Amino acid sequence: MPVAMKLAVISLVFCCHVAGQRGLGVDYAKDGSYGYVPPFLVPKLHSLEQKTEKKISVTCCDKKRAVSKGQCGKGIKCKGICENETEYALIITSNSTSENWCDITSGTVTSLVDLGVSGSHGIFNIPLNFINWCRWYVTHSSQIRTYPVCCLHPYVYNNVEGVAGTTGVCCAEFGLCF
Repeated sequence: MPVAMKLAVISLVFCCHVAGQRGLGVDYAKDGSYGYVPPFLVPKLHSLEQKTEKKISVTCCDKKRAVSKGQCGKGIKCKGICENETEYALIITSNSTSENWCDITSGTVTSLVDLGVSGSHGIFNIPLNFINWCRWYVTHSSQIRTYPVCCLHPYVYNNVEGVAGTTGVCCAEFGLCF
């Protein structure tokens, strides 16, 4: 098996989130198309995915190409779907399904290796978790309880009243207090 990088990538709906806005603990690319989820937040990401009452499609990448697919959510764990996971993750914030996200995010993977991020090199697979539906499924804060992974969607977090902040649902019920 060729050397590959593994990071969790979640495809969220494209929104007008830009770097520098409330970042949810996620560092977004300058164009807002994807974000880096730091190691401290990945276990929370996996927990929210499992609690989400909608299937999440996962594409597993080996460097720049997709090698397999799976699903999680609705009680099914996302961690381990692609095996050999790193400590960090990427989330995709664009709803474009025609893009090769394995290829697009490979530059970030190379940068993480150059920075010496733990688990960023070796034999790894990169899971891309697609949740581009969040913007339409969570239009009221009460809906976040059914789709808690959407707490990490920048549009939902920044625009749905009652989701963000220390009194918002994401903080009060899921511990995402950014």
